[in-house]
Amino acid sequence: MKTKLIYLIILIALIFPTFKFFLGNKMFTFNDETQIANFHQYFKALDFGQFPPRWAPDMHYEYGSPFLSFNYQLPYYLGYLGHLLNLPLTTIFKLLLAFSLVIGAVGMFALGQTLTGSAFFSLAAAVLYTYTPYQSIDHYVRGAIGESFALSLFPWLFWALIKLTRKVTIIDTVVLGILIGLLIISHQPAALFAIPIFGLIFGLAVLVSKKINIFLAYLKSIVLGLLLSAYYWVPVILEKGYIQAGSPFNYRDQFPFIWQLIYSPWSYLGANPFSSDTFSFQIGITNLVVLAIAVIMVIISFKRKQKPSVELLIFRLLVASSFLVIGLMNIRSDFIWKTISIMQVIQFPWRLLMFTTIFTSVLFLFAVKSFRQPWSNFFALVIIIATIALNISYFKPGLIVDRGDDYYFHRFLPRAALLPGENISSEYFNHAEDYVPLPKEATRPTSLPEAKLTVQKGDAKIVIIDPNPYRYRAGVESSKASQLTFHTFAYPGWTVTVDGFSTKQTVDKVGAISFTVPSGKHQIIIAYEDTPLRLFSNIISLGSFVFITFYLLYQLVTRHATTAAGSPRSS
Repeated sequence: MKTKLIYLIILIALIFPTFKFFLGNKMFTFNDETQIANFHQYFKALDFGQFPPRWAPDMHYEYGSPFLSFNYQLPYYLGYLGHLLNLPLTTIFKLLLAFSLVIGAVGMFALGQTLTGSAFFSLAAAVLYTYTPYQSIDHYVRGAIGESFALSLFPWLFWALIKLTRKVTIIDTVVLGILIGLLIISHQPAALFAIPIFGLIFGLAVLVSKKINIFLAYLKSIVLGLLLSAYYWVPVILEKGYIQAGSPFNYRDQFPFIWQLIYSPWSYLGANPFSSDTFSFQIGITNLVVLAIAVIMVIISFKRKQKPSVELLIFRLLVASSFLVIGLMNIRSDFIWKTISIMQVIQFPWRLLMFTTIFTSVLFLFAVKSFRQPWSNFFALVIIIATIALNISYFKPGLIVDRGDDYYFHRFLPRAALLPGENISSEYFNHAEDYVPLPKEATRPTSLPEAKLTVQKGDAKIVIIDPNPYRYRAGVESSKASQLTFHTFAYPGWTVTVDGFSTKQTVDKVGAISFTVPSGKHQIIIAYEDTPLRLFSNIISLGSFVFITFYLLYQLVTRHATTAAGSPRSS
């Protein structure tokens, strides 16, 4: 235990340059600057008691969007802890990026310990994983918080899979299920590819070895992960028909060339594989060396004609999977993307660099433990030195800037931060919000409404009682029936009640909620509530979470009682 702790301290020291900047006061330029506005909307929903967060009230000129329901979740939940401490959103964002690097490195170290039993080999694998170029692309070029968390979970998933492969226990089955659930709510494109690919690697290996009990344990873990995350993925799939289809990106424009995967110049631009104005798509020199060594070892293993163990089968399948994802990043594989259209959810084929990052690091562990001493230690040392030397320069921002939350609010939200004399942010007019889904019948407006609730026909007078964006309350008095418009897009879940009775809704010319109130005095409540589908999904996830929590507590108490009963009594 002491040795492991020492190596973990060494590991944190070695990877410190990868996240050092994120601990400082300055900000940096990155591609996904809308992340700060996203944090603002998630935290606003949580502050108003909407859990899980599903509606972003300030987007599309404050007509709102179901964006929070379709976007990933986990980073924002963790970030909310920083929000409760009144930390700036820019600080929370940077701390989460740093946290993902550390968690991923520690996960790879844990995997190395399980797979090889060597703290030194584990250290080398963690360094290779953390310093792989795509990690710096996600953290310093794109600022892709969701992918960063997916990368931090990948080693832990492999760790749980390896443990379950060696010995099936209920605890390990549950742990793997929890990790799968966390991956699903961290980044849906990553989960969409990872679950089938990881499942294929490990499932095929144990089936070939006739380890049916292990295969069944894998299936139980997947089912548990799906149950725990049902509140998220069920509405994403079944309510997709309620939003307008479309993406600002065409996946066919995002296939890198093979030579770009081997080496491409470093830059902090956006992704444009068919131009020199693009960021780098390189897999990593040391990663490619590891892959080449792994290929040679696979060829040798076939020549020996020995019956392969489960772990040797996993090793072979990892090599095959590495070439599979490399092939899928090439435009010649476009027929596969067209045939299996759900793959296009990933938007950018180069995103599969996530998998070359994890696969080559795990392949290193399989390879190094097969070497004899002192060559294995020498190989690990070379990997540590070469990986850091070749890649450390990538882990720094392209441009350091002195920007606070208001800079991003002013650009991406209509009224979260205003300059003197503004009633709407001047920069927001240039923000297309093309990544924010619109409801099916909505048309994006070009200006803010006069008020949240307005009279379209009639003489109604409105008194606002509570402007809560998720449960708006107002008093209305009129001498005749009046038509009112609540300037939020109509979407399943929005309800209008007049004096406690549900009222029929229509939509105005941009798709906002309209309704009629009779003459006289009335109390109006316009609320965003869970539909039966969402409520059912929430119950599935909550029930699974409660069951697993009590089950794990029961196991801990039982183990403690068994240990105490078996310990010798003092005289």
